[in-house]
Amino acid sequence: MEITKKTEYAISALIELAMHPDEYISSKKIASRQDVPANFLPQIIALLGTHGWVEGVRGPGGGVRLISDPHTITVKDVIELIEGKVAISRCLTDDLTCSRLGRCPLHPVWAKAQSALMTVLDGTTIADLVRIQETMSSEGSHIPPK
Repeated sequence: MEITKKTEYAISALIELAMHPDEYISSKKIASRQDVPANFLPQIIALLGTHGWVEGVRGPGGGVRLISDPHTITVKDVIELIEGKVAISRCLTDDLTCSRLGRCPLHPVWAKAQSALMTVLDGTTIADLVRIQETMSSEGSHIPPK
């Protein structure tokens, strides 16, 4: 499993929206502030909207805003929305029955690693990432907004 840029861009967009609650922000501003290619954003915003996390308004003063609580959206939620089920090995997916199940020494290792990964991904919310971003910004260790 590899987390794609599309997922990273979706998380970045959610961070930007969470940093400006109740404010409609244009896709262009989100792209600029979070260093996301503008051509990716409409598709990502559509997915986030279909999932009920954001809403958009067209026209002057329009844009996108977060309508879900950023404390309830986990990194795992975003990954699974964009990529599908998180699994570090194919043998851990529900749709695959491994012929070596029960006699493979790697299976418990993959299961333990998967559990640790899921603990981190499911235990990290968009609100947590906003706090990290704000800390980095206040320490000056970020790329300044364009």
